[in-house]
Amino acid sequence: MNRTAKRHVQLTEREKEILKYLQHGRTSRQIAEILVISERTVKFHIGNCLRKLGAANRTQAVVLALAKGMFD
Repeated sequence: MNRTAKRHVQLTEREKEILKYLQHGRTSRQIAEILVISERTVKFHIGNCLRKLGAANRTQAVVLALAKGMFD
């Protein structure tokens, strides 16, 4: 078990929102258009999610967030 799994991970509401869109197969560009923000900002938030969750990629980040019950 890694250190990320042991500690409580705190994602912002925006990070959770972006992970939900990733869960539904949206691209960074699509998410940016939906949220009316830049694609770079979306990628920034995704990077934060990867770091906070200890995930190697977007798919793993979504799986970890689901496993931790982060989605309503």
